[in-house]
Amino acid sequence: MPFSVLRRSFDTLSRTPGGPLLDLGGISDAPRPAMGPAELADWLPRAATETADEAWRRLITRARSGEAAWAVVTAGLALPGLYGIRRRLGAGLGPDAADLEGEMLSALLDEIRVLDLAPGAVCGRLVYAVRKAAQRFRYRCLRDQPHQGDPHPAVAHGRAVTPGARGPVSVLAEAITKGVLTHLEAELIARTHLEGRQLTAVAHELGVGYTTARRRRTHARTRLVRALGEDKSVDPVDAFGA
Repeated sequence: MPFSVLRRSFDTLSRTPGGPLLDLGGISDAPRPAMGPAELADWLPRAATETADEAWRRLITRARSGEAAWAVVTAGLALPGLYGIRRRLGAGLGPDAADLEGEMLSALLDEIRVLDLAPGAVCGRLVYAVRKAAQRFRYRCLRDQPHQGDPHPAVAHGRAVTPGARGPVSVLAEAITKGVLTHLEAELIARTHLEGRQLTAVAHELGVGYTTARRRRTHARTRLVRALGEDKSVDPVDAFGA
């Protein structure tokens, strides 16, 4: 599996004498002027936000230099965030779950090359871009299997799934494909209705204001219900995991 390969490569670099050292000179809160991969993995999660952001900027800059070792180190340090995404979005994908990790790593490396380093929350924005790619991959997989329902625990918990019925994620994926919803609108519905999360937190993650998120979700639900009403084979309730 791609994550296992990355983990082993990261661990090998961490143990290699004379391996990569990130220059932390000028970062007042850094415990040492230079740190290796294992030290960074231990320190970064505990570092102050601004300090961690500066360290991540330097990591990504090194990864962009073309040195493979720094790409491995940067990706390896992001792994804790990727594991959580994989657990959530890989549930119920069957054989497609094996491809999810590869899709996520590809998205991570792409984002390392293009991420704007000026704003804060550098690692958070990096991992969020991977999450969006993983969500799109999940949508595509479920769209291609429209009669298997959605086995995601947040969706299926507490209610029976009618044989042959399309699950909520399948419905959202088809709505995106047909132009009924944008990816952002589908994310708003999926995260709040299917995952049961607060709109305030979801809006912050997606980079939109609460009022805008609430308005867009309301309009999106109206359009989705109208579209489902035109498709008599689908129960509109399925779209919201009710």
